[in-house]
Amino acid sequence: MLAKIRQQLEQTFSQELLDKLLDEYQLVNENYYLGHYRPCSLNAGRFAEVALRMLQQLTTGAFTPLGEQITKFSNEVLTLEKADSNSFPQSLRIQIPRTLQIMYDIRNKRDIGHVGGDVNANYTDATLSLTCCNWVMTEFIRIYFTTNIDTAQKMVNSIIKVRIPLIQDFNGFLKVLDPKLSVPDKIMALLYYRDNEGASVDELDNWFKEQTSLNYIKTALGRLEHDRAFIHIDEISENWVQNICLITETGKRYVEQNIELSI
Repeated sequence: MLAKIRQQLEQTFSQELLDKLLDEYQLVNENYYLGHYRPCSLNAGRFAEVALRMLQQLTTGAFTPLGEQITKFSNEVLTLEKADSNSFPQSLRIQIPRTLQIMYDIRNKRDIGHVGGDVNANYTDATLSLTCCNWVMTEFIRIYFTTNIDTAQKMVNSIIKVRIPLIQDFNGFLKVLDPKLSVPDKIMALLYYRDNEGASVDELDNWFKEQTSLNYIKTALGRLEHDRAFIHIDEISENWVQNICLITETGKRYVEQNIELSI
């Protein structure tokens, strides 16, 4: 999906800017889910700077080069509001630029990008920064890939791969690096890592190797699905081990609050 999105957006935006935007977007999400709130808001500010350059390119055909500071961010936002309303929708002229201004200000004025802001970096600022980034990405995809907002949101959700230190990927073999975790918590950590991709029962069995039996894994999955609503098992095959296990929003919240994702 990411390749398709990139290919479509490259028809409108500079490849250099698009690559940088996607890199920063990945880091915003990754730092947020690891509880690194200052880096999350810092990357959101960088995301805003790249996105503003993309809007410059869109409306004028040129943009402030990467590596060169945007002298007056707020002035650029006001300039975008004056772009031709017949050529550019309100979202690109007004709503996205004002959202970028919020992210930029959080980075610069809340003890994140500069020492001495009036408020320390915190969960609330990071949550706002993440939400703004998600909304801007959804708008870009809605306008230049699909006109359906729900489809755009699903596409945005699919392009993030949160890399967590607790899980190491050995060419597709996922290893949980904390042997003290219980089997159910290891399952939750693995499914959190795989996110929307999920994992088959067979994959989970392979990743656990000799640690536990397939029957115990099945029992744990049943309890996680029916007793706690932490996962959903998509029964795509009569062969049970081929069915796909997906983490729910409740499951994600459990992982973030109860499992140490760093090592």
